[in-house]
Amino acid sequence: MSHFVIDQLGFVRRQTIEYAKNMNDSASEIVPTGLKNHIKWNLGHMYVVHEKFAFQLTGHETQYPDTFNLLFDPGTKPSDWTIEPPPLSEIIDLLIEQIERVEQILASKMKEEVNPPYKSSIGLLFIQVEQLLAFLIYHEAMHFATIKNINRLLIHTPGSTDTAPA
Repeated sequence: MSHFVIDQLGFVRRQTIEYAKNMNDSASEIVPTGLKNHIKWNLGHMYVVHEKFAFQLTGHETQYPDTFNLLFDPGTKPSDWTIEPPPLSEIIDLLIEQIERVEQILASKMKEEVNPPYKSSIGLLFIQVEQLLAFLIYHEAMHFATIKNINRLLIHTPGSTDTAPA
């Protein structure tokens, strides 16, 4: 059975994947002047936060690749990386698989309570699975907008030709 939150979350994830899937891997690792992260970091970060909110906090098994927390946790940035990031295609494949897991595992559990309830760093209290996933709509959309803005900056950078269409 479908749920409007699952539908909206899937929609924003598919928009992000469609936008990013034809990007050049090296272009996805360019940090524009004045910013601290790039497109690849934003995509990996979306995956990591989604695993926490959709699976860890709901008591389900998470599927973090070994290095993802080191690379993409909140507060990380590429200038601090000491390990090689995964290729963009791998991150995109994981994002596709992840939204499928959300739909399969959580669609019928939206009203289930989170035990214990989760209080975010900004004071939001999450009591039900539905609330966690609703927050992810905001998080996904915010990072999708960031990805689009970074791409626009790269397109307008002299000598840059290998980014996705705006």
